Amino acid sequence: MARQTTGPLPYLRDELPLEDVHCCMCGTVEYDVVSSAPPFTVARCCGCEFVYVTPRVPESHLHLVYAWDYYESDHAGDYGYDGYLEDGALHVRTFAKKADFVERHKKSGRVLEIGSAGGFFLNEMKRRGFEVEGVEISEKAAQFSRDHLGLTNIHCGRLEDVTLEGPFDVIAMWDVIEHVSDPVAILRHLRSLIARDGILVVQTQNIDSFVAKLLGQRWHHFKHVEHIYHFSPKTFASTLGKCDFQIAELTARGAGKYISGKFFIDRMRRFSRTVHFCLTPFRFLDKMSFYVNLRDEFIVAAIPTAQKGEDKQ
Repeated sequence: MARQTTGPLPYLRDELPLEDVHCCMCGTVEYDVVSSAPPFTVARCCGCEFVYVTPRVPESHLHLVYAWDYYESDHAGDYGYDGYLEDGALHVRTFAKKADFVERHKKSGRVLEIGSAGGFFLNEMKRRGFEVEGVEISEKAAQFSRDHLGLTNIHCGRLEDVTLEGPFDVIAMWDVIEHVSDPVAILRHLRSLIARDGILVVQTQNIDSFVAKLLGQRWHHFKHVEHIYHFSPKTFASTLGKCDFQIAELTARGAGKYISGKFFIDRMRRFSRTVHFCLTPFRFLDKMSFYVNLRDEFIVAAIPTAQKGEDKQ
């Protein structure tokens, strides 16, 4: 049943349609309710335990969620980022840690990032001697990476709509897989682009983490318009297996980020409006930054499994 995003979603400038969905992994219709914020339900599939959001913005309109407002959101606790590109120095420090993780598995080669945003990860990998290429759905974010970071090889559009020439030694997705309409199709596409000895690096949220269970409906990753899937280590391993990948490393270490005081204050609105109100006068905290890792996200390094007809190295 289709309906419109009204009332609960004032941060979206235009109304978007919503559609009811069932589990995309096994097709089971029955589910248990993990969390509910009408019109959205966070559902755990009774067949395979995969967690997804229903209803959701259909694939035909999903790209509209990631217009420029996504990176300059006035409601960042529920949708997008507040001043994403203005926090460039913090992203540089965050992605230096991500790059360290990648370099434990690959020391050189071609890097493809899906959802490259402002280009901070690719710029760090380029600085370390890698050849870099990116795909980004937001035209303004892609243009920022070209104009301000000098990254010329950025494709604007959806992965399935751009032309890429593999193989790539590293393919990375940082906090992207939970946004896409069909994770299995995306991962199978990436399987066709990766080198036989390449590494797929994915970071996503952990629905089964202690923090997610502790915070319940107030969990900061419950942003139902954009985070339409919620993985656990178990369900992500299963998803990778469907796409001829296997896990080489899975860890919560390095899955945090550097944040500003302003980011912290804005996110506190989600947990306690009283605390948020009390902290708001202390905007001098904006100039402070610190590293936060709640261990409610994980990073996976996955390697391609051999397919029939592939040459062995």
